[in-house]
Amino acid sequence: MRRLVPIAMIMALLGIPALADHPGERLDEVTALKEPAFEAISGPAPDLDLIGADGQPLDFADLAGQVVAVHVRSSPCLEPCRAQHDRLAQTVASLNASPMREMVRFITIAEEPDGINTVDAGNWSVAAPNGALEDLEAELASRSARNGDNPMLHLFDREGRHVAIFHGAGFAPLNLLMHINGLTNAHPHPEPEGLLDRVRGWFR
Repeated sequence: MRRLVPIAMIMALLGIPALADHPGERLDEVTALKEPAFEAISGPAPDLDLIGADGQPLDFADLAGQVVAVHVRSSPCLEPCRAQHDRLAQTVASLNASPMREMVRFITIAEEPDGINTVDAGNWSVAAPNGALEDLEAELASRSARNGDNPMLHLFDREGRHVAIFHGAGFAPLNLLMHINGLTNAHPHPEPEGLLDRVRGWFR
């Protein structure tokens, strides 16, 4: 718990979520320079067919407008997944001490969700796959250009795009927090402007 205090204090001092100097379009570049576990990617969200702890379907589309972090815990992955889970718990506890709490959702996907501690965070859900977890894990991992058996923490932006992976449990929680903050501050991409819209703009 003591390790959480400095992170929360730093976040408060930085004025999360509206950092005055957040890197904007250079977010991936800035995070990559600070964090070896970070990998920038770009792809659509997979079709996650999940069942929530309440037995109801957990629809990824319902999370539109939020940054989503997905943590997969497969049965064969023991200590590495537990270590990443513990690191994520530090991140969630610190993030939830900031105004970002309402803008970010964490989801742990496991074959047996019972007993997984989510630090009593209302924005951290545990879900089971409606199918083979290995297939879902492989689909998410296929977006990565790195080889290795480390568990992956997947980040999706507010538009639902798969934008980043944090590998293993060696990442600094502050670097994950800062990257998530950058995603919460990112402006959604506007729809392409049509000819009629441009003509209307000339007369405004």
